[in-house]
Amino acid sequence: MGYHPHGDKSIQDALSQMAQDFTFANNIPLVSGEGTFGDVLDPSAIASPRYTEVKLSDFVKDLGFFESLPDIDYVKNYDETEDEPIHFVGKVPIVLLNNIQGIATGFRCFIPGHRLADIVKSQINYLKTRKPLSLKPWYKDFKGEVKMAETESGNTTMSTTFAFKWEGDTLYLTDSPMNWNREKVVSLLDDILERKDSWLKEYVDFSSQTFRIELQYKKGEKPSQKEIMALFNKEDIQTLAMNVITYDGKLKNFKPEEIIKRFCDFRKTHLIRRFKRLSGLEEEKIERNSELIRFIKEKWNEKVIGIKSKKDFEEKLKASKFKYFEWLCTIPVYRMTIEEVKKCEEAIVEAKTTLARYQGLVKEDKKLTDFMVTELEELQNKWDKV
Repeated sequence: MGYHPHGDKSIQDALSQMAQDFTFANNIPLVSGEGTFGDVLDPSAIASPRYTEVKLSDFVKDLGFFESLPDIDYVKNYDETEDEPIHFVGKVPIVLLNNIQGIATGFRCFIPGHRLADIVKSQINYLKTRKPLSLKPWYKDFKGEVKMAETESGNTTMSTTFAFKWEGDTLYLTDSPMNWNREKVVSLLDDILERKDSWLKEYVDFSSQTFRIELQYKKGEKPSQKEIMALFNKEDIQTLAMNVITYDGKLKNFKPEEIIKRFCDFRKTHLIRRFKRLSGLEEEKIERNSELIRFIKEKWNEKVIGIKSKKDFEEKLKASKFKYFEWLCTIPVYRMTIEEVKKCEEAIVEAKTTLARYQGLVKEDKKLTDFMVTELEELQNKWDKV
């Protein structure tokens, strides 16, 4: 609640939608849920919050959101009691992965879902050639068609269709267009039967979590694919409105390929920031271990005997050009050994190797590109191997 002033209800609704794991909801949920969160037959059939539990999904952990926390910018929350992140920086642009639909402050937004493998391939191609691969909408487990079209006014529309499957001589309806729940599909079937002017004689609904409705045809009137699609010619048509807030706070309307470009470029700057910070930590590790070696070899554990207070000890170390004098004062006596010196020397060698790697990633674009490609390939191989 620290970041959000709108009360429990809006948070519960958002978390419930993020946990939904079915067609047209999320291709890969960011939240893992226990309980009832609806299904494709009735997306609104979500149990009361007291009967559900949610936690971040394993996919979110693999996206690298938590790794990004030390290297992102923060602002004060609504009542200025906490710092909240302006954004998270994962490995892929989440805005393209899962279906986004809504309206806020007068701006409508509809961004269709895309397949993780396609997003990753487009990113990799851009990183290697500066040209992202074109992306087409994709929905997990959807068996119907997803069709794109351009209107005379220059807008792009997406339409989704019914899907059917023959099992022997038995015909089943196996999927419906976006925004067509079970109630709406059954209503359409009842209207068709009432007209009595088609090949459809009766239907039997075997649906459970997914659509499976047997369509019984009149004797001697086994329908062709063309006749089936003519009868079920209803489609859901959505006009794409890919309105996004950029990392610098501006409202923009981008095509998917432009989002890929801007995201990859921004992630590069983010990773450079991260590896500069990590380089600093390795440099500090080298300095601390070097000072501890010197501290032991100069036998400061013996010199401390004649010093009256900790403050005096710190002053003497400071005068002897020790940078981490406060830390050295806290080192226990049992660590003042040759064995500790060897451990420090090994730690320095390891830190120098790691430092060289981080500095290479900061200074050489090819190394950074290769790093990004590798992490994307690993993500895809784990979550959407094609």
